[in-house]
Amino acid sequence: MLRRIWVSLTSWLPGRRRAVEELLVQLSGNQARQRWEAAEALAPYSGQAQVAEALVEALGDAHPFVRWQAGQSLAQRKDERTYSLLESALASRNLYRRGAAADVLGQLGDKRAAAVLSRTLDSRNAEIRCSAAEALARLADPETLPALLKALGDSDEHVRRAAAAAVGAIGGPQAIAALLTALQDTSAPVRASAAMALGKVADPETVVSLQHALGDSDPAVRWHAVRALGVVGDEASVPMLRPLSNDQAVVFGGSVAQAAQEAIQEIEARCKKQARAGRTL
Repeated sequence: MLRRIWVSLTSWLPGRRRAVEELLVQLSGNQARQRWEAAEALAPYSGQAQVAEALVEALGDAHPFVRWQAGQSLAQRKDERTYSLLESALASRNLYRRGAAADVLGQLGDKRAAAVLSRTLDSRNAEIRCSAAEALARLADPETLPALLKALGDSDEHVRRAAAAAVGAIGGPQAIAALLTALQDTSAPVRASAAMALGKVADPETVVSLQHALGDSDPAVRWHAVRALGVVGDEASVPMLRPLSNDQAVVFGGSVAQAAQEAIQEIEARCKKQARAGRTL
């Protein structure tokens, strides 16, 4: 019995090595689809040094799907080798690789990455700064708040948008004050991100500003403000939300009107619950 198992293993292991070698060749091939499929198939072997290095190299691929899949395969390995390779990739001359490495570091959730990602916010490349801010949103480390507050003043609107989300993930008085300012940004995506972040912070002090955002010219800002008020709004918010029950602008597959109706229901249910709780005291 043991001999049969041994014979089986000795025939299987070389076959697996050959399969990995073939996938590594495919990962550097000419066809983007094949490279994408190879990056996905290599995920179970990403603990091997050669495979991990090849996947980090693929983070610099010209095709976004290949970069994304290589990142997903690497994100499954929360080990020291993967972290070290990704940290080194942040200094790569390949801008794609640097941005993708920042994204994967955020997915790993390793707090050690917070400091290096904060420094990456000073990159001369806006896409890399944006990737770093998005990664920091996943980490939500309070130590990164000063760097993210600075990023809210970035010249690039995509960086400011990502920074607003990251600041909201951290929360706290400083974050709220900065998000209220971002709610007045000249860029609609930044204002929408700020409104969404304020909904996650869920502080009653933000209600008035969110009510004002209901009149924003951009439907995405109105939609996020409506949803935020559904979380934190009070009875005074209901009359301001009712006109938006006829706002048929579509955002993320749903209308502002639908979001407004749901927010009103949430506020009214919350107010009734609070009233009942008050009567029992």
